[in-house]
Amino acid sequence: MMNRLLQSVGLSTLLLSGCVMPPDLVKSPHLPPPPAVQKGSSLSGLPPIHSEYLRLAEENPAKHRVALLETGDDALLARIHLIRSARKSIDIQTFIYVYDESGCWVFRELLDAARRGVRVRLLVDHIISPGISPEEYAALAAAHINLEVRLFRPISRDALFDSIDVTQGALTRFSTMNYRMHNKVMLIDDSLAIIGGRNFQNAYYDRDPQLSFRDRDVLLSGPTMPDIKASFNLFWDHRDSIDVLRMDDLRGIAMGGQGELPAGVTGKLPQFFASLDKSANSPDLSAINLELKLSEVNRITFITDEPIKTGRLKNPLKKNPFSIIYSLFEDADEEILIQTPYSIIGDKTYKRLRKVRKKNPDLRMCLSTNSLASADHYFVGSIALKQRRFQVEGLKLELYLAKPLPEDIREFVPRFDKLREEASAIAEDEWPANPDLLSTGKKQTRFCVHGKSMVVDRKISLVGSHNFDPRSESLNSECMVLIEDRAFSNRLAAHIEKAVEPQNSWVVAARDLPPIINELNSLITLITSNLPMFDIWILEDVSCFELKEGFTPLSPYDQDFYKAYSDVGTSPGLDLSLEQVQVQLIRAFAGPAAPLM
Repeated sequence: MMNRLLQSVGLSTLLLSGCVMPPDLVKSPHLPPPPAVQKGSSLSGLPPIHSEYLRLAEENPAKHRVALLETGDDALLARIHLIRSARKSIDIQTFIYVYDESGCWVFRELLDAARRGVRVRLLVDHIISPGISPEEYAALAAAHINLEVRLFRPISRDALFDSIDVTQGALTRFSTMNYRMHNKVMLIDDSLAIIGGRNFQNAYYDRDPQLSFRDRDVLLSGPTMPDIKASFNLFWDHRDSIDVLRMDDLRGIAMGGQGELPAGVTGKLPQFFASLDKSANSPDLSAINLELKLSEVNRITFITDEPIKTGRLKNPLKKNPFSIIYSLFEDADEEILIQTPYSIIGDKTYKRLRKVRKKNPDLRMCLSTNSLASADHYFVGSIALKQRRFQVEGLKLELYLAKPLPEDIREFVPRFDKLREEASAIAEDEWPANPDLLSTGKKQTRFCVHGKSMVVDRKISLVGSHNFDPRSESLNSECMVLIEDRAFSNRLAAHIEKAVEPQNSWVVAARDLPPIINELNSLITLITSNLPMFDIWILEDVSCFELKEGFTPLSPYDQDFYKAYSDVGTSPGLDLSLEQVQVQLIRAFAGPAAPLM
């Protein structure tokens, strides 16, 4: 997200701060949707389907239960099923909601739920465009009196904005721009919830032929539901939560009844959803896929930030995500496994981990993240290059970087072959259409780690929206669940371990250089890498390594590591092109932006 912002306004604007939201956007009573744009009466939708999830949750609300949603298909199937089963309320809080095929299908289901009398509330952060016209957005927001859409911390007076709005906002209201709502919550009938890393867009559900996110959610029920509801209400009722129909570009359209629902909401469902559409009506999804079974666990705790991070907790949950993370670091005895899209570690986190390392030299610290070839934001990935030395030599971190096309891609993305067929139909001059992606020189679906998880000693797990980076630590509001259960933690650990296997990731280690050259290079690198800018030394003292054929995987700190691995360079998987120069320039001169990543 910050990559798009930085490209729009330049690094200089990051040093500016501004005033608060325009006073005319402060929350006021909801504008009732005009009858001319309402679609259907309040009781015209299909009746709710039966769901074993809801039955279990309502019959045994004192039991903690969880299901792990690993694949895009499972995550989308669970969401559609739960929306169809809702009888009273659906609350959704998300960072991104794009009205592509996946976003439109979910909204179509939300509208059907509203028509049968379900109260639907959709709260979306306002930093990413929804990809539709003002007429379509107005029609969606006014589609039914039971369905309300709000934007969190609008960056302009319009619901749909352009680069000029972004630039103006960064120059005049930087605090509004910088503090974002990154939470992802879906709550059904106050009895079931989905918490995790997925937004609403094709790439999160294996439906984007260019980019497929390896993300992670948990479906859960039990005593933590009131905490999740309280958190949602805290954000929904916040003064920075603005009814989308109050925005300048939508107000007149809605009041004049000129809106028109997107074709994706009113038209025929795309064929690539046909199987999920049928399966979603099954009363018991675990009968279709055993991985979707709600399993009882010892304890689940929901943890969330306040709407705006201030360092002073006022919310009723009285918890702070990173204080929990720090305490888990310090309590670890044998192992910390982390998976996160971005490997930028903030100063506070680094200092905590340094203390943990000194206290426990034998503790295994393993981090699964993206390589530059797989990353969705090359700006962030480029800055992460600067930190590799400190992570490897200072923390003794096992740092694994995902390959853009791992060998186990069909396990991570079961419909990968269909995505590859869809990718082949994209014209060469449109590839890659995503400006945030670096070129691999190949027209292929790219795999990108997006899950945010941690497992400590195979007995405690975290799954949520946090990225373990400075932005999650100090700027964005985040939420997560802490799951205390050995069986679940072992399952989650197995998924992270699969991601770091040699066929799926490169491992970062110190270069195998002659002693004199190594000492000189380490000294120069130490000096330049500590500079916030002008880090122009190009001979990195850490690099990426790949397992040689016939050898067994080893820790990068094993004495026989270099016998088993070959050096493949600092940025494997990328073309030698102008983009490589861009990466090095960002690494060299964008150091001051690291706390904002």
